[in-house]
Amino acid sequence: MYGPDDGPKGGVPLKIEVLYGGNSPEREVSLLSGARVATALCERGASVSLTDWQGEISSALLRKCREADAVFLALHGGTGENGYLQRELEENGIRHYTGSDHDGASLAMDKPRAKAAVAAFGVPVAKAAFPGSKKSALPLSLPFIAKPTDGGSSLGFAFVRTAEEWQKLTPFRGIFCEEYLPGREFTVGVFGGRCLPAVEIRPQGGLYDYAHKYKAGAAEEICPAPLSLGESNRLACLAMVAFRALGLRDYARIDFKEDADGRPCFLEANTLPGMTETSLFPLAAAKDGIPFALVCEEMAAMAAARKLK
Repeated sequence: MYGPDDGPKGGVPLKIEVLYGGNSPEREVSLLSGARVATALCERGASVSLTDWQGEISSALLRKCREADAVFLALHGGTGENGYLQRELEENGIRHYTGSDHDGASLAMDKPRAKAAVAAFGVPVAKAAFPGSKKSALPLSLPFIAKPTDGGSSLGFAFVRTAEEWQKLTPFRGIFCEEYLPGREFTVGVFGGRCLPAVEIRPQGGLYDYAHKYKAGAAEEICPAPLSLGESNRLACLAMVAFRALGLRDYARIDFKEDADGRPCFLEANTLPGMTETSLFPLAAAKDGIPFALVCEEMAAMAAARKLK
């Protein structure tokens, strides 16, 4: 259990550059995450600079990142989470940023590749198809889920019940289809080499789409999830295997949904999970006795350690 004076740096202040905003459809969520992270780090005595990053890799940005002890990526989706920014930082000698490296971030964001990678290590996954064209024949048995191959926060998510709905679906690049899993939904945070308590997600009157994630009261989020010890341990084991199969580091959030037989299937991995008031990773950490400010400080400290190597 963490106390008010505990923390990975023992109270030693860090100079931290927080990048937030971004140019993806998840920009508004990122702005909330970054502002909350910056406030929490300041509470821990860090010297914090906030940058609304919108995709440009400028010399000024690189200079600020080099001067910082840690670069905190409070970005979600798009080039902030898909490995692009991570690669640019690495190629400019900046390794001390939070979250997974370029390879892990890129793989996790590409849903078909990520599913194949975790399935190769024995983690159950749902049946999937990558039709390429919205006007193709039904790619899977109805009903099924359609979503972007590289999106987040359930943006572009659609529940397809009929052939007519499939044909009318608003086009988007890289459609990825997955069988509908009727069972319970869970998410497991991996943090510093261990799993946080699982969260069960129960959307109110629908599927867990963007609105249910960020509208207060739209979903019931139960932590720790009501599972037996064996079920909890199995879910944690699957989350850790998926984390390692994708080559992730430091932290991530791994999502699962049960099939008709109650078997948890991997959905996706979030390498830069939300840090807002309603986000699930901070909720699980708090239930594990880690206050939000210390979560942020630990994340920054893991990044800062890479600068010292």
